[in-house]
Amino acid sequence: MTRRLPIDWRTVAGFIGLLALIIALGVIGIRQINRLNRAISELGRVEVPLQNAVAEMKSANSQYAQGIRNYIFWRSEKYLDAAAAGGRLDLVHQAAARFDRYMDLYASLATGPQERQWVAALRASEEELRAAGESILETAESLEGAAARDEAALQGALNRQLMDFESALFKIDSFLDDPIQQFNRARIERRLQLADMTQRRSTLVLFWSLIIGLALGAQTAFLTYRRGKKEQEHREFLWRRVIRTEEEERNNLSLQIHDQMGQDLSALKIYLGLVERDIVDGTPEIEKIEKAKKILDVLMEKAHNISELLRPPELDDLGLVESIGAIILQHEEMTGAKMSYVRPASALKVTEEDSLLLYRIVQEALTNIAKHSEAKNVEISLTAGGDWARLAIGDDGSGFDYHQLLEKPRRRRDDKVRLGLAGL
Repeated sequence: MTRRLPIDWRTVAGFIGLLALIIALGVIGIRQINRLNRAISELGRVEVPLQNAVAEMKSANSQYAQGIRNYIFWRSEKYLDAAAAGGRLDLVHQAAARFDRYMDLYASLATGPQERQWVAALRASEEELRAAGESILETAESLEGAAARDEAALQGALNRQLMDFESALFKIDSFLDDPIQQFNRARIERRLQLADMTQRRSTLVLFWSLIIGLALGAQTAFLTYRRGKKEQEHREFLWRRVIRTEEEERNNLSLQIHDQMGQDLSALKIYLGLVERDIVDGTPEIEKIEKAKKILDVLMEKAHNISELLRPPELDDLGLVESIGAIILQHEEMTGAKMSYVRPASALKVTEEDSLLLYRIVQEALTNIAKHSEAKNVEISLTAGGDWARLAIGDDGSGFDYHQLLEKPRRRRDDKVRLGLAGL
């Protein structure tokens, strides 16, 4: 049966919240940027061209009025400079055409009913100004070649027309300044304020969204770390429990071999001694009993060795450091290799399971060295510091490529080697 892992809903909620925040940040950022782009686009598409159109209309009217004045000055003074400036009626017509062009541009950009009323009023005032200008030009042309008695009347009419012309010009300029230009300026300021407010709002929203995102990310990372920590502690707990269970089984088996089987073998040896006492010397059975007693001695020694392998008693009696020293001395006598042992300078602070684990590693490593490496020198180092311990084992033997060995196909003759490596 497959065991389902528990779901950490707080971690899941943290991830979902972080994902939702990222999506919300993207949506808010896109909306704010679009709003800012619309404000800037509207400003560049409507308000600024409207303001430019008003300025161009004022400039065109000023040029138109200057052309009319120059023409009258030329007609009345007849100087060469005046002729050069006033004889250019084409500039007057160009100024009028430029005013009409920018008036059409302003009318195309005007959207509100009030602006459309201003366009109609401005067109009517411009028609009055043009009519006054045409009248001035006609009267100025009539002065040339007029009789002396008519010249005074024409000059008086020309002066009145000029007054009407200047009044109409001033009316148009004032109308362009206020309300049209003032209205456009106020709208541009509102657009700029809206763009600035949108930018500040976007910055504020993104700032707080970033803060919240960092907080959620930190919380999610903490929850993930805590979950990983709990899983690691759970794995360590299971590992220690497995080791403890195995060691308890080894200990029980060791006690059964030592106590029960050892006692049975001892009882069998005593019984053989009793049988041997009852048999007459020189009979063939005496030799058989002696062989049986020797076999029993070997079996008792093997049972004792198996019992020690299953649960080394020196671990409980001597401790880890001295137990490793004892097993090193034993292998040194068996193999003839020179073995050096560096003991820890400070006391080891390891659990019972870790002590057994380190002992088993040394035991298996020295067994493999004796069987396979043909080493002449072996170095074992056990160091400690604080809450950690380090075990290092090295030799000058033949060695092997661990990864290459794992890649080989499994064969029965390799099982022992692989089991040893797996155990380590």
